[in-house]
Amino acid sequence: MSPNDPRGAEKRQSKRWYLIMYLRVHDQDTGELLGHIVDINKEGMRLVSDNPIPSNQHFRLWVDVPKDSASRQRIELDAESLWSARDVNPDFFDTGFRIHNISTSALLQLQLLIEEFKF
Repeated sequence: MSPNDPRGAEKRQSKRWYLIMYLRVHDQDTGELLGHIVDINKEGMRLVSDNPIPSNQHFRLWVDVPKDSASRQRIELDAESLWSARDVNPDFFDTGFRIHNISTSALLQLQLLIEEFKF
């Protein structure tokens, strides 16, 4: 990434993990599907979406995590959108989020998610 790239990877403190599946992320307030996780760590994540997501906005999110026997688990997160740009595929958009005020329970769920789905 170039120094002018809005994605901020050069500022990131912790390694992000790519996941073996694009997990769905929804807005808790509207139920709207915002996008799918591309990479994640306990401090932030990058989503790919059909539409641009405004930068510098606070979101209450939930991550849809598949579990055994076709059940699902939700991880609830507060996050701020930091940047948005066209994806490598120009039909999609990438958005970077910083996770805020994560609960102990959500942090544990997130760590388990990363361990289960990272590659």
